[in-house]
Parts: sequence; C-alpha cells; structure tokens
Amino acid sequence: MKLSILSFLFLLATGSNASSSLRGLEDVRYTGVSLDDGFDESLGQCTGALCGVWGDPHIITCDGLTYDCQGTGLFTMMKNHLWNIQGHFLPVGAVEMKKVIDKWGLYHEATVTNDIIIDSLTASDSSVPTMQFSFPDLSAYDGLIPSEEGCLVGFHYEPLSMQGHGRTTETSINACRERCESIEGCEKFSYHGDGGCHPQDDTSELVSTPSSWSRSVAGPVHKCGKELARTKTTKEFPFASTRKSRTQSDCPFNFYLGGELMDISDLEAGGYLYGDAQSEHSAKLDGDSRIRVSHTTESGSISEAMLQVTGDGPGELFSCHWDFWVCLPESDQEQFEEYSVGLFGSPDGNRQNDWMDVEGNTLGMPSDKRGKGAFEYCHDNWCISEDDSLMVYPEGTTYGDHKCVDEEYIPFDVNSDDCVISSDKIIAKCAEKPPALVNACQVECCYGGCGTFDEVEEEIADFVELSDMTEDVDIVFDPPVLVEEPLCDENGKSSTSDSVCPDNNIVQIVHQSSELPNGDQDIIYGIVLEDAKDDNVGRSVKFRVDNIFSDEADVYVRYEKKVGEFANDPACESMPNTKSGCDADANEIEVGCVEFPNVEPFALVDIYFVSNKANSFIKMNAEDDTAVEKCCKPPDVYNVDDYGVIKYTLKIQCTCPNQDGVIGASA
Repeated sequence: MKLSILSFLFLLATGSNASSSLRGLEDVRYTGVSLDDGFDESLGQCTGALCGVWGDPHIITCDGLTYDCQGTGLFTMMKNHLWNIQGHFLPVGAVEMKKVIDKWGLYHEATVTNDIIIDSLTASDSSVPTMQFSFPDLSAYDGLIPSEEGCLVGFHYEPLSMQGHGRTTETSINACRERCESIEGCEKFSYHGDGGCHPQDDTSELVSTPSSWSRSVAGPVHKCGKELARTKTTKEFPFASTRKSRTQSDCPFNFYLGGELMDISDLEAGGYLYGDAQSEHSAKLDGDSRIRVSHTTESGSISEAMLQVTGDGPGELFSCHWDFWVCLPESDQEQFEEYSVGLFGSPDGNRQNDWMDVEGNTLGMPSDKRGKGAFEYCHDNWCISEDDSLMVYPEGTTYGDHKCVDEEYIPFDVNSDDCVISSDKIIAKCAEKPPALVNACQVECCYGGCGTFDEVEEEIADFVELSDMTEDVDIVFDPPVLVEEPLCDENGKSSTSDSVCPDNNIVQIVHQSSELPNGDQDIIYGIVLEDAKDDNVGRSVKFRVDNIFSDEADVYVRYEKKVGEFANDPACESMPNTKSGCDADANEIEVGCVEFPNVEPFALVDIYFVSNKANSFIKMNAEDDTAVEKCCKPPDVYNVDDYGVIKYTLKIQCTCPNQDGVIGASA
C-alpha cells in the first residue's frame, strides 16, 4: 500500500496519530509518504505528480522524499522539458542578502523563499516570457520590528499579571495592548512569542526574561507596539500588488514579465497577471493570497503551479515569503522520468534516486548526519551560476548579491536562544507529528511559523484527490542525539540528593513513620531541576522513586503538578508491585515547585510504601495509624487484609545553592 504526498498531509490535518519520539530516529520507519509516489495527485486543473517547497524551506520531492535545504542564494528547484524553475532563499528576518552581509555579518540557520522564477521551456507558443514573483526589500535595517516599536525586547513585568487579570493567549502585540487598554488600571503589558499576554498595573517591575522562555516584549500601554513617527516606515512599492498572508498580514509582491517590472498595483483578486481564461498559458491572482500559473503542454495537458503568500508581514521576524507547489501532468510521465533534475527530484516513483547531480546521475544519501548531507547536497549541486540565472535583480543589486553564499552548516537546536517559543512548547507542539515532519515543525515554530504549520497541511488537503494507501519509508534529517547519564549502574543510583548539587543535599526527610531500613538512603534518584519553562509554566523537579526495601512493594507518590501561572494541583502516581532497587525504566514524576516571594522554591512529596509480606521491614515497622492518602485511590483490600504502610515526606529544594550558599539557578 502507498500514501501519496498529499494523502500524507491530509492524515496530518485530520489528526492521524503517527506518534514519534525524539530519540532513536536513526533507524526509524513510519507510515507516511510512499517510496513510489505516482502521478495520481492533483493541483487545480493538473493531475499528476506534486512537488513543493514551504517554510524553512522544506522540500517535498515528486516522489515524496522530504528534506530541508536551508541554503542562502539562488537554486534550481526544477528543470525538465517543461519547466525551468529557480528559487531565491534568504535568511529569516532579512529580505536582502547584501544587508545581511554588510550590516549583521552573519547567517541565520533558517531561510525562506523570497523569489520564484518560472520559465516554460516547451510551450506551443514559444513567446511565453519568464515570470518572476518577488517580495521587494521590506526590511527597515534599523533593527526595529514594526509591531514591536516602543517595546523592550527580552523583558517582562513581574508579578506576571495584575490581580484579577491572568494570562490570556492573543494573536498579536496589538491585541495584547488592546486588552490592557480595556482594563481599568492597566498601565503596562508583556507579550510572549507563544501568544501569552499579561496586563500589569503600576506596581509591577521590569525584569529580564530567561533565555529558556518564549521570546518576550514589554512596555507601557501608551507606547509599546505603536508605530512612532520617528521610525515610521514610509517606503512604498507603487508597482506591487498587496496580498494577504495566512496570518492576514499585508505582503506586497512585485511581478516581472520577460525581465520587466509590471505595474500590478490595481489588479483585483481573480485578475490575470498574464494571459486570460482562454489562454494556454496564464498567471492569475487566486483569492487574497494565492497565485496560480497554468501552462498547456504540447500534448494538450495542463501543468499548474501555485504560489501561496505566507509570513507575518513586512519587517517582522517571520517576514513575507512564498510556499510553492507544482504539478507535473501524467501525460508527460515518460519524459519526466527520462530527465527532470533539481531540488524537486526525479518524478519516477523512486525516491531513492531523488538526489542527483546536474546531469541526472543519482547521488547516494548519507546514512548519518543527514541534515548536513542535505545542506551540502543543495549547495554542491543546485546553486545557479550567473550565466544560468533567470532572475531579474532589484535595482541597485547584482548577481553577486543573490548568488549562493559559502556558509557553514549549523545544525538546528530546538533549545536555541534564538527561538521565539520555548523549547518545551515547541517539542510539545511537534511531538505527535510523523518523524519526517518533527524537525520541520520544530524549525517553523522556532522562527515564528508555529501558528501556520497545521494550516499548510490542511490547505493542501483541501484541493487534492486523496489516496488511502500507506507504506513505510525512512526519513532524511538529523535526529536529535541525546546522551544521558545512566540512571542505574554498578555504582548504584545517579543524580541523587548530594550529586545534583555537589556538596549540597537538596532532599530532606521532614516526616517519616519509620526509620530508613539501612540508615542514610536516597529514596529518589534521577533528579532533574527544571527552570521556569515559560511565562505560564513555573519551576518543577523531576525524579524517580527507589523501592529501598528488600521486598517488592506497592508505591504511591502524592505531589502537586504545575498548572497555569505558577499554580499547583494535587496529583498521585501509583506504582504497584515495584521491585526492590534502582530501575532505569521507573516512572519519571514531575512535581511543581512552591514559589513565594523571598522564599527558596521547594517541592513537597509524600511517598508511601505498602506491603503485606510476612516479616517484611514494612510490615514489621508500619504504624497502625499510617495509611495511603485516599486521593491516591488505594485498593480497599488495604483496609481488609493485613497490610503495612510506611510514609516519608520529602522536601526537595528546586534550585542549587551557589558558592556563597545562596539559592540560585539549577546547575
């Protein structure tokens, strides 16, 4: 059975559970895009094989191979008997590469598609000119993001919210500011990259936001997020047509026809950039955000391409860029299989030959370091020379400003401080995606595209005929490599009370119904001190429980889990028939820390050990009035049969003392 590219995306959009782990993806196989995707997909009037590039950019070949390019420069996306399609990729947040070189002197890890150049090679009418769709220079180069003017980046106010007005999720800084304006006494607000909005009164104080949190901006309500006269952007694009992105942001684009900049400023939705409804070759505005390019082949079939405007608008972090899809008609299948090269691969039903050189010779895919391999594959094979470039360069620029840049591969790190959303929220958002999309999802969320990730999948599913076929395939990207200290080894348990914070015992027994069976023992191990994860998730501590008794026992852990803005709710973990000793596979428990002003954050945990084994330590030392807390829902049999219960209450310090003995951040 097989699943077409778009069927795969449909399954994602309709909530198919193809769960994935962040570990061990080196050998992963999953139900997803097929090894031999065929010519039975559709785009508009075209039935055939579909290829695409979207976001970061992420490539999906016509045979279903998925990989990330992340290059900077001008690349061949597809070249065959029908099309010569070139794409210009720019770093996220920078619209003109020259400014990146001159002003910042660095390259970001993620890039987006700023320009699409389409040349029809075998049209019956040989006069069809080259079409170019380009976002002009939309950045202000002054380091200010228009929607964040008047705000301080990387700061928030504490207390997090004014009394009676907690955190809400808003779509923009402007929406958060309007919320504050509607609240009596609200004078300031903080806004986070995941949409978190916190109104504050005049008693709040401005503090730096931890790097592990979602990106934040903050400022007074009369100023933050309001465009100021001194920095107001006055740049206009008189020949451009303004389209709405998926976030409903206004994105102006320029259209070049045969090398000439055309005036499309008055063109309405549904209007034609080239040709008309009767033309064999045309380009038209489709609604508010799409452009459809249609070509009739020599055999009379339709080949269609679609450009989708996306991004958060001019000058924003996730600025205007293109998602692009092209359909190759089934009638020309033999010719495409004979020769079709570029980033979109060879549409012949075999994804294993989708990596090739310019002559069409198959190149092997690396078995490891696949993200680096994909990056090098793009640069080594599909960078476009000046002689082969079809691009019309904006005024004041040359090929040298748009050519591929000799840059170093930088592996993506979901924990990067550059991400606008905290790593925990990115991982949670992307955890249930199929393995081939986990990396793409994390990259999109990191750089601001989390809100439209699902929309891409849903949108594609809206206009294609879907197959119900499935088949297992492997994937091509660098999986995260996690090296962890073993929890249990010949030396016993790791990450215990005295080893997490060297020379400091952070776990205390504050109440016990019995002495420990062997003196000074660590009841918990595998301790991880978690910093506050975001503006609505406070500190926590993770650990596992050791059955410190020689006999098997039922174990219950009563604790509080973190909920909302530093609030905790009671919870209980039940672990029946727990064998004695350290267990690397034991349940990991995450406990919310108690956080008060001027008080060292801590967690309280009740641990119950239950046994009815005759002559066991638990039976011999249990007190008659000790019972498992009823909220843990212990079996009724505990009250009937002769069971013994031993209880320990632990206080766990949630931060490590620094060298001066003062409690500080976790080590």
